[in-house]
Amino acid sequence: MMNTGDEVVLALTDDLDTGDSHDGGQFPPSSRRLALAGHFLFRTMAILIYFFCTWFTSSFVVPFVLVLISLSLDFWFVKNISGRILVGLRWSSYTDEEGHTRWRFDSRPAAPEPAEGVTLTRREVAARAAQANAARLFWIGLVVTPVVWVVFLLASIFTLHLRWALVCGIALCMSGVNLYAFCRCSLADMNQNVLSSLQAKVARQMFTDFWSNLTKKPATGASAGGTSSSVGKTTLEA
Repeated sequence: MMNTGDEVVLALTDDLDTGDSHDGGQFPPSSRRLALAGHFLFRTMAILIYFFCTWFTSSFVVPFVLVLISLSLDFWFVKNISGRILVGLRWSSYTDEEGHTRWRFDSRPAAPEPAEGVTLTRREVAARAAQANAARLFWIGLVVTPVVWVVFLLASIFTLHLRWALVCGIALCMSGVNLYAFCRCSLADMNQNVLSSLQAKVARQMFTDFWSNLTKKPATGASAGGTSSSVGKTTLEA
């Protein structure tokens, strides 16, 4: 299902995952653990290389290249793997026929809530809790990383290390793009969920009103019939 916006294409797709998931689109625990490891590994590598490189070398080129490689791996991994596995979100951009850049945001539908009166098993409750914890860690890593690079950028500017300020600026841009895009994915998914909830609520209320009116009519007719019979009986007795 695809909805087209003004400047972006919002695609809320049911087939965001192509055979790698199970249990209604949820990934197994091993996949989530690997995704979490990769989600924090490459960004931590970039930060550690930047922070400690001067302890081991006075060169700028080698740390610069290593930081850029780590940032590129982190950008690609978060964009294509950890976001899809941990929170069911994915984004991409493309150029249309007119040369304009378009953004596409994909969101996996949320797991359906259990029906009323149905109790989840202990394993299902644990799986939902693990999924929620993984999603929380994903967002923590996504939000904290740009903040760290902002601190490094300000420190390098104040100490007049402009070459390292360039590195921090590149890192901030790459992490900021991922943060912005995944926030847009999340907002698009939230809007769709709110709309679906409102539609379900309106449909439920309409059905309730219809059923209530349908069941009230026979009762009203029977009451009217009983009143007429009572009036007729009183007239005969008189």
